Amino acid sequence: MQFYSAVLVVIGIVGVFAMESGVHQLPIQMIGDLEQDLRPLVVDSNQLSTDGYDVYPGQFPYQARLFTEREGLGGTALTDGSLITPNYILTRAGARNLTSYGYAILGIGDGSSKETQQKINFSRNATQLHPTRNIATVRLDHPVTFTKYVQPIRLPRLSDSRTYEMMEGTNVGSTSGPLFYLRNQIMSNDGCDEQHPHASIYSYHICTNTYVGGSFCTRRYGSGLIVKDENGPILVGVTSLVDGCAVNYPNVYLRVSDYRDWISMNSDYVFDF
Repeated sequence: MQFYSAVLVVIGIVGVFAMESGVHQLPIQMIGDLEQDLRPLVVDSNQLSTDGYDVYPGQFPYQARLFTEREGLGGTALTDGSLITPNYILTRAGARNLTSYGYAILGIGDGSSKETQQKINFSRNATQLHPTRNIATVRLDHPVTFTKYVQPIRLPRLSDSRTYEMMEGTNVGSTSGPLFYLRNQIMSNDGCDEQHPHASIYSYHICTNTYVGGSFCTRRYGSGLIVKDENGPILVGVTSLVDGCAVNYPNVYLRVSDYRDWISMNSDYVFDF
């Protein structure tokens, strides 16, 4: 478990205050998702609090880090996403009604080498937002080059009606450096609704149990929830709600299988039957 200096938290708070007050003498180079509350990365008082496990190069080749400039808001929003085709990333919608553009970095792994990474811009109007839910696709300016470190992940096939309940779900998170991951057990939606104090859980959600795996401090909006079956990894969820790891509330994702039609219409992903 890594421990982070309180100085970084102070700097982040000062930067956010400067942005909100209109003071630009200290420009913000990067902030977390603009809808995400500031929270401690590791909470000593919570035995389930963890940064997760180190990632080795090529372990999660579909993981993308998105740096988004949003006109009308200061700073650069940092979210995560999952590469689903050479041209498209699936992520969280975030702020709406704003023109956004930026770049994606893939192949980060443990962050030890830039040679494994690919940086690709995405332009204005390249992001398609779901009309009612926090899910989005981002079209890259040019296709990625497939390597050992950059590969797409498959989505649930059209005939896949599984709830994935009791399966092990992997979530990849990050700070601004290397990636980390944690595995939690997927729980029933009814159990999630009962345990979560301030979220209403519907059929289009999927939840994981922090009491089986830990409370992940480096979760990031837009990152995927991954399960494995006999054919390999499948992206089954998109991080929708991030609570501080001082608490052990269930982790909440949007259920990808509920949005297959929308994803088909807003990307070039072709679903298997």
